[in-house]
Amino acid sequence: MAFVAVSFSAAAQKGDFNVKAGLGVANWLSTDYEENCNYKLNWKVGGGFEFRVCKLIGIEPSVMLNSKGTKWEWEGKTVKFSRTANLLYLETPIMCNFHIDEKWAFGAGVYFATLVDDGGTDLYAYDSGLCFGGKYQFGNGYFLGLDSTLGRTDLGLERWNFTMGAIFGYRF
Repeated sequence: MAFVAVSFSAAAQKGDFNVKAGLGVANWLSTDYEENCNYKLNWKVGGGFEFRVCKLIGIEPSVMLNSKGTKWEWEGKTVKFSRTANLLYLETPIMCNFHIDEKWAFGAGVYFATLVDDGGTDLYAYDSGLCFGGKYQFGNGYFLGLDSTLGRTDLGLERWNFTMGAIFGYRF
């Protein structure tokens, strides 16, 4: 609801709605050497509104459904254990985009996420951290970009949620 309120109040200013979807990888970056965390497929879908503060700077709050998690393996003397943690978050990134020209933009910001589905892992319900990205805007409204998130949440030992992938979208 906060996103909708910000979007409608920002609509009075110069800006654009966008929808986007992406595919990439997710992992837990860990300092726990007992576990071997491996990358898993990650997807995200959502939309946002970028309003321009000035010609070079835009603020873009979005709402994304983002899959995160990891695949990990542990091997003992007699047992080999493997598991995939499939986590689904409702994520709200807030990016500050720097427009190099009409086609290129690079941004950084923060995100806040709420766990929607823990896949039976019984993990904590919140995640937050930093997000980074860049995109190329085609003349017909479509854009293509890369983005990444790095978030610290209480997943147990020293673990960080990490995602990186490609984004494809359309700006209205």
